[in-house]
Amino acid sequence: MSSTQPNDFSWIINLLFFGFIMLFSLYGAKIQMWQWLNQIKMGLGELGRMADDSKQKAIDTFKEFGRGQDEVTKGIERWLDYFTIMPVDLDPAGVLRRLDHLLDERRDRFQEYVRELAPNANSSVDQNLENTLEVTQVLSLIFRVVRHYYILGKKTGSQLIIMQVQMQMPELLRMAKAYYDAIGAFSDGKPIGDGLGPLVISKFARQYGVSSEGYVQEIGREVGYYPVEAEGRTIYALRATGPGGTVGKPGFAVKTLVDQNKGEIARIITVDAALKLEGEETGRISEGTGAAIGDPGPEKHAIEETATENGIGIEAIVVKEDEAGAVGVMEKKVLDAVPEVIERIREVILKRTKPGDKIILAGIGNTIGIGI
Repeated sequence: MSSTQPNDFSWIINLLFFGFIMLFSLYGAKIQMWQWLNQIKMGLGELGRMADDSKQKAIDTFKEFGRGQDEVTKGIERWLDYFTIMPVDLDPAGVLRRLDHLLDERRDRFQEYVRELAPNANSSVDQNLENTLEVTQVLSLIFRVVRHYYILGKKTGSQLIIMQVQMQMPELLRMAKAYYDAIGAFSDGKPIGDGLGPLVISKFARQYGVSSEGYVQEIGREVGYYPVEAEGRTIYALRATGPGGTVGKPGFAVKTLVDQNKGEIARIITVDAALKLEGEETGRISEGTGAAIGDPGPEKHAIEETATENGIGIEAIVVKEDEAGAVGVMEKKVLDAVPEVIERIREVILKRTKPGDKIILAGIGNTIGIGI
């Protein structure tokens, strides 16, 4: 009897094992879909919370400048659906010119809308409110797009759609969290990590004895420069005006300066914040060739084109930070990198230009909280 019991027990184990295999073969994909949908649902709830909180923060900020809460709420909810249609690129001739026109139109509409919702705000506050509205719009868009694919995946039962959303959810949450944490900086007008370029320019000008009174305004849209005499050279230290949240149009300002000093500009140096790789230290300084500017294309093209036409060398100095640091309050490690950036600018000037040369030094970035 004792010899038959183990055989009976093994038979039961085998039946259970094969039953599990059959069950998993038939319903494994559905179980996996259920898990993915639950994970997406949890992430979607977090995205929805951030979108709602940012909208409420925007409403609370705007209503301080002349409109009632109901009017501001209605206006912001309407603006969350605002979109920009990119120009046709099947025929690429002139696409950057058309894109620049559309971006100008979009910016004009933003400014018009902010003035309507906040009639008592001054121009610098208007720029900060624009940034607040843009962050709110980005968070709303992320939430709505993820919700769209979540519902579509459930409705169609498409494993491919659900799998792709689930796999991208950690990165989407990380990006949304960066913008969510930054909305306080934008609404309060605090300097952000992306403001490194303009900050370097102001510090550089002060180091060579140029005060805010020497700043030449509006060489381009919301962009001006300090005329600096340094190391026997004339340096046009260019940045967006600030202290409101704007990046201006530095690329076209560079082009204007080159045109005004035809044949006299020896070098263009751009300074900007750059996204670091995972594992790299925040505040790491890197140098390279080219225009360090993260616009959709027209500004960078303007710098490259004018440099090419006039045979001017372009180089870049960047300070590394992550996305959260770029849109959030400026970290101390980034601030501490400023003196080293200025020293590297000085090295570039001494090594690759000669006394009497004229140089354009462009600090690219958002000037929120950084005065001239």
